[in-house]
Amino acid sequence: MSHIRIDKQKALKKWAPVLENMGVAGEERLDWMSEYAEFHSINENAYVNATLAGMGAVSSPQPSTFAGYNQLTSPVGTLNSQTGMFGSGDLGQNLLPVAMKIAAQTIGLDLVAVKPSPGPKLDLLYIDFQYDDVANAGTTGRPQVFKITAIGSGTTLPVVKASLNAYVNSFSGLTLTVDGLQGGRVFLTVATGTSGATYWKTGAGEVTQTGPTTVFGGAVEFLGFSRIDGHPIFRSYRQANSERTVSTNSYPYAFVPSDNTFVSPTSSMVAQINIIGTYSVGGVTIEMVSALDDHLPGFSANWSGGPDNGNTKYSSGSYPMDREQDDNTYSGVIGPKVSSKSIAVGTIEVSSALRRTEIEDIKANTGMDIVQKMESILVNELSQTISKQIVSKIFEMGSLNRTSSAPLKSGFTTTNATASTIFDLDTTYAGTSIVGGETTHAVQRKLITKMAHASNFIATEGRVGPAQFAVTNGGLAASLMDIAGYTINPTKSKVNGSGQLYPVGQIGDIQIYVDPYMKYNDNRIVLGRKNNPDQPGIIFVPYLMAQSISLISEATFAPRLLLRSRYAVAEVGWYPQKQFMNINVFDPSVLLN
Repeated sequence: MSHIRIDKQKALKKWAPVLENMGVAGEERLDWMSEYAEFHSINENAYVNATLAGMGAVSSPQPSTFAGYNQLTSPVGTLNSQTGMFGSGDLGQNLLPVAMKIAAQTIGLDLVAVKPSPGPKLDLLYIDFQYDDVANAGTTGRPQVFKITAIGSGTTLPVVKASLNAYVNSFSGLTLTVDGLQGGRVFLTVATGTSGATYWKTGAGEVTQTGPTTVFGGAVEFLGFSRIDGHPIFRSYRQANSERTVSTNSYPYAFVPSDNTFVSPTSSMVAQINIIGTYSVGGVTIEMVSALDDHLPGFSANWSGGPDNGNTKYSSGSYPMDREQDDNTYSGVIGPKVSSKSIAVGTIEVSSALRRTEIEDIKANTGMDIVQKMESILVNELSQTISKQIVSKIFEMGSLNRTSSAPLKSGFTTTNATASTIFDLDTTYAGTSIVGGETTHAVQRKLITKMAHASNFIATEGRVGPAQFAVTNGGLAASLMDIAGYTINPTKSKVNGSGQLYPVGQIGDIQIYVDPYMKYNDNRIVLGRKNNPDQPGIIFVPYLMAQSISLISEATFAPRLLLRSRYAVAEVGWYPQKQFMNINVFDPSVLLN
C-alpha cells in the first residue's frame, strides 16, 4: 500500500471542519487525524473507485450463480459453476465516522506520536552515525574506537567495569564525565604485546607507571563509559600510512607491530583481546561507538594530549592539533549506519448480540435505539483498550530506562520495589528526627523535585527535551494537585468516554494524567515525552481504526455487529526508552495520600 500518496494540506482542509464538529481539538491531533481520514477514505472507497478505463480489452466477469457460492467442488481444484456450498456473502465495511469517533475518544493518543499507515505494514528507516567507517568490526575491521559489550569467558564485564571505575576514582584531579575523562589519561593492556604495567595514568604532572611512549603493542586508552549502556570505550593505536624503516625490514609503509595495539595483521582484534587491565578474558563482543550518543572530542583532535606535542597533562581533545600533529596524522572518519524496522499492525475486535424482544421492549420503555447504543458501547470498549495498551507500553519503556540507566541512590546496588534510584521517593525520612520538622506539603514538594530531576534526566539522556507528561494513580495525582504551582486542566474534552485515562492539570510544563485502572496503592509515576514520529519514542500506527461487519442472526433474526480496529503500538528510534522514566514512591506512613 506504499503507493498511496496524499496531499496533507488538502486533506487537512477537507477533514478539519468535520473533525472539529466532532469535538476534536488541537493542531497536532487535527493534522494526523486528517491524514488518517484521507487514507481511510481511500481504502474504504477502493471498490467504488474501480474503473476499467485505459485497461484495454477487458470485460467484466459474468458469474452464472448467486454471489456467495463457493465454486470449488470435488475433486479439489475443479471449477464447477453449477454446484457448490453457500458462503455468507457478507463484506466487512470500513466505517469512517466510527473510526473518527474512536480516534477522537482515545485520550491515550495524547501521549504518543501518531503515524497513519496506508497498509498493514509500515517500514521505517533509521540512520545512525558511528566513529570509524569499517565493516565487520571485531573480525576483519580495525576500528580505532570501540566498546566492549560482553565477555564470553574469564572475568565478567561488570567486574571489569567496576575495576576501571575504581582505578579512575583512585586519582585526585581525574574526573569521569559523560563525554569521557578530564584532567588526565588512562591506559591499559588488552592484548599480548605490551611491555610494562597493566594500568597506568598520566596527567597533572604525575606519571604513576611507565606508559606507552614508543611501543604501543597491546595497549589502549580508556576513554570512559558509554552514556547509553555504560559499557567501557577504548581507543586503539593504529599506525598512520607513513614511511617507516625498521631493522628487519627496510621497505616503506610496512606494518610495524610496535605502532599498533593489535600486533597481528592477520588475526582478528577480538581474538587478540585476552586481557583487560589485570583480568584475563576471552570471547569478547565489541561494537562501534555512536557519534550521536557518545561524543568523543579526542576523535576530531587526533587524540592530541595538549598544546605541546606529547604533553599528556590534559585530556584527549582538550586542545586542537598543532601543525606537526596535523601533518603527521590522518583525520578520523565518521560513517553512517542504516537500519530499518518493519511494524506490522495487529487487531482487536468485539461484537454485540441482541434479541428482537430486547430491541422492541427497550424502545417501548425508554425510547432508546439500543442498536445505535451498542455501537457506542463497542466504540468505547475499543478506545479504552487502545489507551490501556499505550499506557502499558509507556510504563514498560519507563521501567526499562529506570533499571538500565537511572543513577542509584547511595547504598543501593540494584533497583527494587522500594526507592532505589535518585528519582524515587521514600517518605520514611520524614518520620526521622529532622530539625524544624517535616510537613505534608514539604513531602509533596519533595515529590515535585524528584519529578523535575527525572525530567532533566530525560532531557540530557534522551537529547530531545524534558518530560511533557506524567501518568499516575488518583492518590498521587491528588497530592500533586494540592501543591502550589498546580494549574487545573483548562479544557474538558467532550468526546472522552467513561473509564478513560483523563488529564487533571499541569505542574510547570508537565501535564498530569490519571490512569483510572491503577490501584490507589500502586504508587508509580511515569514521566515521558511525546516526540515527532521521526524521533525516538513510542508511536501509534493506525491502519483501520474501525472495520465493521453487520449481519442478521439466523437464530434470533436480530442485528449483530462486529467492530474491529487494526493498528500497532511500537517503540521506534535509537534507545526509545530514554524518553521515559518511572518513579517509585514508597510511602509507608501514608504522608502523601
